[in-house]
Amino acid sequence: MNDFTGKTIWITGASSGIGAALASALSTRGARLILSARSADKLESVRQSCNTVDDHLCLVMDLADQASIEAAWNHLLEIPREVDILINNAGMTQRALVRETRMEVYRLLLEVNFMAAVDLTKKVLPGMLKRGAGQIVAVSSVMGKFSSPQRSGYAAAKHALQGFMDSLRAEVHAAGIRVLVASPGFVNTDVSRNALRGDGTLHNKMDPSQAAAISAESCAEQIITAIGKGRDEVFPGGKERIGLLLNRLSPALLRRVMRKVRVD
Repeated sequence: MNDFTGKTIWITGASSGIGAALASALSTRGARLILSARSADKLESVRQSCNTVDDHLCLVMDLADQASIEAAWNHLLEIPREVDILINNAGMTQRALVRETRMEVYRLLLEVNFMAAVDLTKKVLPGMLKRGAGQIVAVSSVMGKFSSPQRSGYAAAKHALQGFMDSLRAEVHAAGIRVLVASPGFVNTDVSRNALRGDGTLHNKMDPSQAAAISAESCAEQIITAIGKGRDEVFPGGKERIGLLLNRLSPALLRRVMRKVRVD
């Protein structure tokens, strides 16, 4: 299925990167979008760039702030739109050694990358169960399958997200609900610039691997294709996906490779 006409799709982290690319591509396929992120101005810019602008709604929300999530959800309840597809895309990564990372940074990474996705999923799930249809999408990472240096909190959150979605998929499949976990490798977005250092400040650098990666648009297209086909998993990316194969065939070898990853 490549036609989402009449489907209401809620995308978090929609103000840039993969989220903005998903919004653009899905709007050309007839979807009605609910676009969420922290910046109202950036969200409006994305909405204006979409097809059929008036079909889409901007819903400002900070996933690190429970009150913000509740306010956004209460606002959505006032609008006669049932969410057909939830895309938990928002997230933040990390560039810091374990010994340098403050506990509040770990808590923030878990809140944004895992707990908020669980919260939103639980909010839309009752309606999907009642209708006997719907899709939950989690944009995870290859770091949800294996880990590398300087990403301990991010990898932990993505591993948790993977485990949660695997359990959810098993629970709701018979009810007609599909669960997709997208685990991209490197994607050319500002995610490394916005990564958190150990003290919570921004990394503020474009990693070379990020700069040479696939585009957000390419990643979005692969995710949309997987949604349309009702798949369980999809792995957009480049050669870094070799790590997935190594993790399956020889975890010990992958661990040795990760020990040699350069730590600046």
